[in-house]
Amino acid sequence: MDLVTSAMITLGAIMVLGFIGNYIFNRSQIPSIVWLLIFGLIVGYIVRELGIINPANQYLLNVFSEFFAAIAIVIILFDGGINIDLYQLFKGAPRGLLLTVTNFCLTVIITMLIIFGISSLGILPISPDKSIIIGLVLGSMIGGTSSPIVIPLASKLKNLQEKTKMVTSIESILTDPICIVVVLAIFYMIKFTGGIDIALGARNLVSTFSAGIVLGIVFGLIWLFIMNKVRKEQFSYVLTLAVVFLVYSCVALIVGLDQGGTGAGAIACLMFGLVLGNGKKILRMIKYHGKGIEMDNETKQFHSLTSFVIRTFFFVYLGMIVAFQKTEFILIGILILIFLILARYITVLLSTYKGNFEKDDMQTMITMMPRGLAAAILAINFGPFFIQDFLGEETLTGFFTDVSFVIILGTAIICTIGVSYICRCEMKKINYKKE
Repeated sequence: MDLVTSAMITLGAIMVLGFIGNYIFNRSQIPSIVWLLIFGLIVGYIVRELGIINPANQYLLNVFSEFFAAIAIVIILFDGGINIDLYQLFKGAPRGLLLTVTNFCLTVIITMLIIFGISSLGILPISPDKSIIIGLVLGSMIGGTSSPIVIPLASKLKNLQEKTKMVTSIESILTDPICIVVVLAIFYMIKFTGGIDIALGARNLVSTFSAGIVLGIVFGLIWLFIMNKVRKEQFSYVLTLAVVFLVYSCVALIVGLDQGGTGAGAIACLMFGLVLGNGKKILRMIKYHGKGIEMDNETKQFHSLTSFVIRTFFFVYLGMIVAFQKTEFILIGILILIFLILARYITVLLSTYKGNFEKDDMQTMITMMPRGLAAAILAINFGPFFIQDFLGEETLTGFFTDVSFVIILGTAIICTIGVSYICRCEMKKINYKKE
């Protein structure tokens, strides 16, 4: 069987499994991530055993993955922007932002301490100073929750308070952009300075990302009015997606590719989506008295389809490239996962303090910790740079992907079990009241 036929069969199978996983997810509490990762593991094992992927094919696959990852990052951030409701964000911002920031920061700190500890014990061949950076990177990769899992699950829980749904939704929407931005910032600091220079990194971060914010808002306001003129044309929703890619590319070139321009482009896509998703609200804020304009539902549905295809590919691809050649990586992933549960418990207590949250709601928020697409993409595409170029340790190849796989799958299972248990408790309460 030739490479093209094999690729078509694999791609078709991935899409079918993605549909089946989504179908099961919509009728149960089992996230499609679980099925996609397991399927990827099976496919990866078969491919390695049969020797289908040779070095030349692997190189092409890596190039394709890198290109696809850039598209995925743009779409994740754009998706995060159009799904942020500014009014709801302001309404639930204090506790939602508190949960977002505390959970992300505590995840990063715990991961850094664990990596530093195991490297000090000689389990990982990393110097103490570099182990802190690797822990910082890994913690940033896995620091967010997945909105495609959290938001639908929260809406299925009938007895969940609206403020709880709002807080968890705000967290899941904001954390993917935060993870991507932080990892990109660390990447550019190391690439251009060879290490973590806080002062230089802060200056570069502020300059490049502020440029991304301003340009993203400007392009968004311009496109709002153009989009309103062309929205009745056939396939106009494809044009909006094309403009998203152009915004990313233009901002990256304006800022400079060697000055962190791709990071600025990514932020611009987030702000571009924020403007398009909240056009009417933003125009009212700037005292525009004309007709309110914002993205139509058809464009949002098309974008949801694009996100579905990308999610499906990357979760299966993550499962395929995970080799689990070293038991230490699995154990490290499990160890981090255990401490992430503890961190989640602490952050939920902090963010709900004196907020009159019910006990069931707090339990739900604790279980709503599934990691998702951002962690997979960052591990696949930035992990090799930190291992090979920064550390120069071939023995650590697969570290980021293996550990991230364990955490993504583990948090998805925890979320599934937790939500299923809460649903059963809800049904018991409802039946008890009926009696």
